[in-house]
Amino acid sequence: MENISRLNSIISQIKKLDYEARLYLMERLARQLRSSKTKEKSQKPPKLSDLNSLGSEIWSGLDLDKYVQQQRQWE
Repeated sequence: MENISRLNSIISQIKKLDYEARLYLMERLARQLRSSKTKEKSQKPPKLSDLNSLGSEIWSGLDLDKYVQQQRQWE
């Protein structure tokens, strides 16, 4: 929600610029987007091992044996 209000503020400021300034801004943004896209492509794809311990905070403080026993009761 905060980002939307910030973007609206930026857009209202852009509207105050003359045509040449807005065109320059568009060109600069396009260059920046292309540059970031190139960097994303050059990154290596993630490895399965990168997911190790992802979401571990969900299971912290939980008695796993008790949880498994409760899940088996559903069968």
